Amino acid sequence: MSNIVIAVVAIALFLFGILCFGLAFQVDEAWRFLTFLGGILACTAALFIPMTFIGRSNRSW
Repeated sequence: MSNIVIAVVAIALFLFGILCFGLAFQVDEAWRFLTFLGGILACTAALFIPMTFIGRSNRSW
């Protein structure tokens, strides 16, 4: 069950990062860099979390 929660959180972070990429061009000039950087960090975390906490499965199904 915990793997499912981790996967849902990772997917939500990835979608939030994609949203930040698109939103970066609609916000005020002063916030564009921070919004785009937030998108990069969210997508990076979305890829980092499953690799770290779920890891590789050695089960052969």
